[in-house]
Amino acid sequence: MKYLNSSLPAYVVALILLASFQCISPGVQAQAPSASFKLPIPAGFTTEEFPLPPDFAPTFTFKGVEEIRFHPGWGDSTSKGYWSYTYLWWLEGTPVINEAALTSNLKAYYEGLVGRNITSRKIPAEKVVPTVVSIKKAQSKGNDKATFTGTVSMLDYMTQRPMVLHAVIHVKDAGKLGKTAVIIEVSPQQTGGDVWKQLDEVPDGFAIK
Repeated sequence: MKYLNSSLPAYVVALILLASFQCISPGVQAQAPSASFKLPIPAGFTTEEFPLPPDFAPTFTFKGVEEIRFHPGWGDSTSKGYWSYTYLWWLEGTPVINEAALTSNLKAYYEGLVGRNITSRKIPAEKVVPTVVSIKKAQSKGNDKATFTGTVSMLDYMTQRPMVLHAVIHVKDAGKLGKTAVIIEVSPQQTGGDVWKQLDEVPDGFAIK
């Protein structure tokens, strides 16, 4: 699948998006963490949930659950929302969250995700590019314990072209539950603009119950 037909019914598009992301192994169900926190679902967004570490990233070191909020245009290469989504890492305990930990785990995550799709989509070797992650600490936003920004340079396995995802990472306070909340926003779009305003609804509305 290279492109999605925008005339398809919404429920069909949602099914295609989930199949394309290919994060969950058949039969694997994540434990629902939603009773512990509120994670908004912006209008038109679709969701997915799976355990961490993901099965496609064996060197990923964090443990917990991931919840995703996909932008409506996530799988449509003609949309400004293409490859735009926000996801929560709801982590066990209080692991160190710094530039090095985020860089290594995001590299493992996206390298594994791309690698799985290279295999399943039979993408020619000459189209494959290295996955490179760059993360730096930024001025904290809102009620973040810490905020980071960066980029993920990788192969867009849907169009089979190189792509750069811009990232904003929010570390939230969940210490009273013995958890760590890391909310990651990514998009090929430069930060700011309508797409990012939609993505921002997720970290802005996150709350511990």
